[in-house]
Amino acid sequence: MNYTELSLEELRKISINAAEKIAEKEKIDLIIYVAKAGFPIALYMNEVFQVQLLGIRAQRKGNTIKNFVGPVLAHMPRLVRDILISIELKSKVHRVDVGRKVEFHAGINNLDIDSFNNILIVDDSVDTGNSAIAVLRAVKNKFSDAKIFFYSLNVWDESKELVEVDFSTYRNTVIKTPMSKDSKEYKDFSTLYERESKHGYV
Repeated sequence: MNYTELSLEELRKISINAAEKIAEKEKIDLIIYVAKAGFPIALYMNEVFQVQLLGIRAQRKGNTIKNFVGPVLAHMPRLVRDILISIELKSKVHRVDVGRKVEFHAGINNLDIDSFNNILIVDDSVDTGNSAIAVLRAVKNKFSDAKIFFYSLNVWDESKELVEVDFSTYRNTVIKTPMSKDSKEYKDFSTLYERESKHGYV
């Protein structure tokens, strides 16, 4: 299993590079990011696309536990943290709890739904594919006439059983991003998210 750690600046460079490659193939006119982790990726990608952003949330029951454990991991050695993440990914916990509550952020009320032709969904990681397929279904139902593309920073092979991601940068990689609650830059990410939220992105 591969591991890597990304700063906000490194994430920005990767996101812009990915957006430039996508822009060579498709003319994106709306970015829908999976909140909250997909937000900075979408924000940086938008330096290339210059389109509207819209948030969508896909929450599973296990997120409550994850939110509690995240800050605790911040005080553990990296090796221990990586081992725990590996155990989680290899376990069947996400297969057992496949249900997702999916909802668009309030910004959708300000959009002309029928005006978008090519939509890019952005997420930080597609693990089992359960969240991705739920998000895709919701977006397709809402934007029925649009062509939908999916970019994820990382994709796990296990997800191929449910969904095929169109674009990605990493495969089968445990990535510690600023969106991880045990990241030293988590506060910076939170500040960025809250600031942009007030400007109508969510």
